[in-house]
Amino acid sequence: MRWLVKLIGAVALVAASPVFADSWIPATRTSYLSPDKATRLTVVPRDIETPLAYFTDKVDGKEPAGQRRGGEPRALGILERRSGQTWTKVWEMPLVNEVAPVQALVANGGGNIVTFDNWHSAGFGDNVVVIYRSDGSLVRSMKLADILPDDYVRALPTSVSSMWWGGEHELSRDGRQVVLKVVVPSSRGSVGAPRGYVDVRIDLATGAVEKLAGPAWTRAVAAAAPIAARSKAQEATWRAQMIAPLAPPLGTKDIDWNRYLYQAVQRLAPKKDRMGFDPVWILPAPGAPEFAGRAKNIAEAFTGSDETNDIAFASPSAPEALARVLIEAVQAAPAGGLVGSRVFVALPSALGAKVRAALGRSGATVIVFDPALPIPQRTEALAKIGVTPDQAQTESARAAADARRLEADAVRLDALAPPEPKATDKEGEAMEEMADRLEAEAEKADAAAR
Repeated sequence: MRWLVKLIGAVALVAASPVFADSWIPATRTSYLSPDKATRLTVVPRDIETPLAYFTDKVDGKEPAGQRRGGEPRALGILERRSGQTWTKVWEMPLVNEVAPVQALVANGGGNIVTFDNWHSAGFGDNVVVIYRSDGSLVRSMKLADILPDDYVRALPTSVSSMWWGGEHELSRDGRQVVLKVVVPSSRGSVGAPRGYVDVRIDLATGAVEKLAGPAWTRAVAAAAPIAARSKAQEATWRAQMIAPLAPPLGTKDIDWNRYLYQAVQRLAPKKDRMGFDPVWILPAPGAPEFAGRAKNIAEAFTGSDETNDIAFASPSAPEALARVLIEAVQAAPAGGLVGSRVFVALPSALGAKVRAALGRSGATVIVFDPALPIPQRTEALAKIGVTPDQAQTESARAAADARRLEADAVRLDALAPPEPKATDKEGEAMEEMADRLEAEAEKADAAAR
C-alpha cells in the first residue's frame, strides 16, 4: 500500500497550493501532419518499461530512467512525404528529447519541424521548443528562459512534474514563424482554466524570438507581476522556515500538521530513500466525527502493514487520547510486527516516556518528540542552502523580512493587474480528475507489486 499512500498524500499536500498533481500516460508512436496533409513527422519514443519505472528511476538518479531492456534507446523522428497513396521516407534521425516531445508542428513540404516540451516534464529542460530544418538538422533548441522573462516563467502554472505554459501553437500563414500560444498567468495557478493566451513569435530560419511588445503582452506581464512577486515571497518564507528551528502549527488543521510531521522527520532522522509521503495520522478530539475512523486506522498501522515504513502520529487536539490509542494498538498487535519501520510520535514530554516504552514492543525504531520544543535544522541541511549554524538566526530573520517586503510588492502589483475572470467549477473538477487518476495509478502499481 505504500505507493497508494504516498500518491494520495501528494494529492492532499499539493491541493492546498498552486502546484497541481498530474499523471502521464505512456508515450506512444505518434504522427503529425502538415497543413496540406502531404508531409508527416512520426515520433518514435524511447522505450521505457512504465511511467512508474521512469519516475522511480528519476527519483533514484538512475539513467536512462525507466529504459526497457532491448527497447528503442532514444527518441526518433521520421519525416515522410506523400505521393498519391504512397509515403516516402525523407529522413530518420534522433530527436533531442529524452523520451518524446509532447506536440509537434510540420510545415508544408517539411520546410521546418517544431516540437514542444518533453514527455513527463512539460515546460522544463533545454528543449521546450525545438526547431529542425527540412533535412532534420537542428536550428535551435530552447528552454522557456530563452523565450520569456524569468519573472513571467515564475508566474506560470505548475504541476508536480510540469509547467503548463502553452496552448495550441501554430505556424504563421507564410510558414516563416512558429506562433506560440503562451498562457497568461492566473493568481489561482489554474492548469485547467488559464486566464488566456498571448502570442509569442519565433523565426523558423534562425530561432530568434520576436521582440515581446504590444498591448496584449503588456497586459500579460501585468497579470504575471503579482504572481511572480508572491512566488518570491513564498520562497523567502520557505527559506526562513528551513533555517529557523521547527515549531508546531498554531492551529489543528490536518494539512498543517502533516507538513510539520514531514519536516520533523527530516530534521530528526532523515533517510535518503524516503520520498516524503509515508503514512501520517492526525488524531482529532474524541468528540469529532472522524475520531473513531482515525483511531481504527492507527491500530491498523500496527497490524496491517506488510512492509517497512516511516509512520508519524500527532494529535494537537487530544494528545492524551493519542497516547491511549497508540498503547492499546501496539498491545493488540503481534510483537515485532513493525521491525525495520520507524515510528515518530509528537507528544508532550509528560506522555512521551510511557508511549515510547509501550511502542518498543512493535520492533520499530521509536522516536517520540515534544512539539513544544523547537527542532533545530540539521547542519548538513543548512549547508545546502548556504548557511552555517552560527548564521542561522540572522539569515532566518533576513529571509522573513524579504518575504514581508515581497508580499507587500505583490499586493501593490495586484492593484495594477488587469481584471481576472471568475473561477469556474471546471477548475475544481480538473483537480478531482487528476487526483482520481493518481489514485488509480497507485492501485495498479500496488497490485503489480504483490
